[in-house]
Amino acid sequence: MERKPSAVLIVALILWTFGVAGTVILPLFDQEINSATASGELRNYPEDSAEARGREIYIQNGCQTCHTQFVRALPADTNQNLGPVTKGGDYKYDLPHLLGSNRTGPDLMWVGLKYNEDWQRQHLIDPQSTSPGTIMPSFDYLSNQELDDLVAYLMSLKPTEERLEEYKKELEEAKLTERN
Repeated sequence: MERKPSAVLIVALILWTFGVAGTVILPLFDQEINSATASGELRNYPEDSAEARGREIYIQNGCQTCHTQFVRALPADTNQNLGPVTKGGDYKYDLPHLLGSNRTGPDLMWVGLKYNEDWQRQHLIDPQSTSPGTIMPSFDYLSNQELDDLVAYLMSLKPTEERLEEYKKELEEAKLTERN
């Protein structure tokens, strides 16, 4: 093999092909990933809805740079009580996907459960008033319509009632397990 770099190249190309097939092509045949969950269906916003416009404002202002929308099944996430662990089908209608890779700010996947519309609006206009010490910038330059749309989008980020009930049961079971 040392004298034949072409053999190494061929082996590397074969391994790369298997890697691409396993991570890109095979998941296309997984119906669980390719079917929207009930929570994913809630994110199928009509094209000109306040939520869809708010999502565009979220993207335009780079919110996904600091905020993720992805609750992982890791203690780092589950210990923070961020909400149910996300599933592939939760993102069926999200294009572009806003998973994020950096959590400078909190995860927003289920933020619609945590705060009301007034809190969201105030937080966008003056983040320090709701979260002292935050490094989040103010979005007071947005028009009232843009703020309304962005708040509508943030409030839409929540799981279905059934999924929320399942999550609450899981939390109770975990607490019982900890006590024993």
